[in-house]
Amino acid sequence: MESIRGRNHPLSLFRGWLDEYLPEYTALNLIQVGGTNGKGSTCQWLNFILEKEGYKVGVFTSPHLISHTERIRVNSENISFERWEMIFDKYEQLFKEKEFTMFEMDLFMAVAYFIAERIDWGIIEVGMGGRLDATTALNYKATLITNIGKDHMEYLGETLHDIAIEKSGIFKPDVPAIAYDTTCFSVMEEQALQKHTSLVVADYDLSRYDLSKLPAYQRENLTLALSALEMLHLLKPAVVQEVINSFVWEGRFMVVREDPLLIVDGAHNVPGIQALIRSLKGFHGTIYFSALKEKEVDRMIRILFEFDSDLVLVHFDSYRVCDIEGMAQRFGLPCITFEEMKYELDHTQGDSLVCGSLYFIGDVLKWVEKSRNHK
Repeated sequence: MESIRGRNHPLSLFRGWLDEYLPEYTALNLIQVGGTNGKGSTCQWLNFILEKEGYKVGVFTSPHLISHTERIRVNSENISFERWEMIFDKYEQLFKEKEFTMFEMDLFMAVAYFIAERIDWGIIEVGMGGRLDATTALNYKATLITNIGKDHMEYLGETLHDIAIEKSGIFKPDVPAIAYDTTCFSVMEEQALQKHTSLVVADYDLSRYDLSKLPAYQRENLTLALSALEMLHLLKPAVVQEVINSFVWEGRFMVVREDPLLIVDGAHNVPGIQALIRSLKGFHGTIYFSALKEKEVDRMIRILFEFDSDLVLVHFDSYRVCDIEGMAQRFGLPCITFEEMKYELDHTQGDSLVCGSLYFIGDVLKWVEKSRNHK
């Protein structure tokens, strides 16, 4: 599956396949989450709060960090390999005949699983963009947009205006839309008018809760999630503080070691790095950074320079990794291999942060898990 990449089919085709093979999908209660950064975290907030309120919740997100099965979950449990294989085998001929992409297979299998599990609510994360994303073929009770920032510009456009049009392409007639970030709000509002729906700004008041343990950017995602649940009449405020106290989302401002401190964060574009920096008050350790070649790597490095920490560039095993050696030479920074970084993290007495790419963070978490199992 993972070797079958490429552009997804037109939404009308994908919707037609759903109609033919999974007609029960229209009865699912779904919430779609789009935007540039914070989609996965917002999905997790929605998931945890709805679960705490007693609903059976399915979640579809991407990419995964360690196991492909992370993409499809019910009540916070990854789909089992047995169920995965069972669903794949059932539809393998369809996938081959219609030449599904990996993402289309993932989404189709998630829908099949959610139907079989009789979920109460499903949270669906947009893969990329929105207007042409396969997830937009489904029916929703609400559509959410976290923010608008420059990412995947080779596909979505060079300007925030163009990207906002692609992101707000998830809006549907009479399906309420809600956005946190007011960047390009007029563009999104125009798209909402064309789609004959309403667009509101997330404004849930968090002052009643203790947020001291939350990184700054997670407060934005929480505000969006709570605003959406309140709009859908699904929110019971009494459970929110308990969810805040226990919230974790793998690879996002995740503390994997307390002493010395090791934080990993999948911030992989300019807005993500800016949000990360806002949450790093009091951090004075070493930052290990790597990124994919299609990202605004120069700008991310310059933002990290503003922080009072040593910056080290890391080459990890991916054909998509940027020119680490070239970047190191251009900015006068040390450049090390992934193996050298692991040695330094194992032997350092100081605090450390690893960031720059979800794929990079995934490799780090695999190493951490393997080290813990070995011990």
